[in-house]
Amino acid sequence: MDRGYGYFEQFDEQTARMYRFLELLLLWGYRLAANIISRYVRSPARILEIGPGTGRLADILSRRGYYVVGVDVSLPMLKRARRFWRPDFVNGSSWALPITTGRFDAAVAMFTLHHWGDHESSIRNVYESLKPGSVFIVVEADADRVGPMGGHSCDRACLTNVLSPYFSVEFLKSFPLIIAVGKKLE
Repeated sequence: MDRGYGYFEQFDEQTARMYRFLELLLLWGYRLAANIISRYVRSPARILEIGPGTGRLADILSRRGYYVVGVDVSLPMLKRARRFWRPDFVNGSSWALPITTGRFDAAVAMFTLHHWGDHESSIRNVYESLKPGSVFIVVEADADRVGPMGGHSCDRACLTNVLSPYFSVEFLKSFPLIIAVGKKLE
């Protein structure tokens, strides 16, 4: 779908139903992401999740004492995410975040950056949503190790190009994932 922002995917009802089952297969990845976030930001910090999908990571973080706001463009995905009562979920997009500037201690995008349409405005919005000294953690399938997977993965070069204008980037790897930890540049 293209609405002047470039390519992005918006998941429909059928995809949202299927994703509930997929999230069980990816549970280890959500737990890994939550552990990485815990290394960089202590609870009860405020976490912004861009593209929470069916809400699994937001729920894990909320149970650990974080205040989580998940922003997703897909209403069917948000409908499923709202089964968790702790995180807050908002309909919106990465390129037009409905979020107050400088509000969050960290942001996370798990398996979503490759879906974003306009990376420039999206990254700028994430940057502006974060407090000074914050981090942006991006988790993707590692294209260098598992291949492009039909465009549903990122490699080190892609993540560096997208994040480096606003963040200093360090990489962690846990097969088959690549994790970029972007520290907000002041």
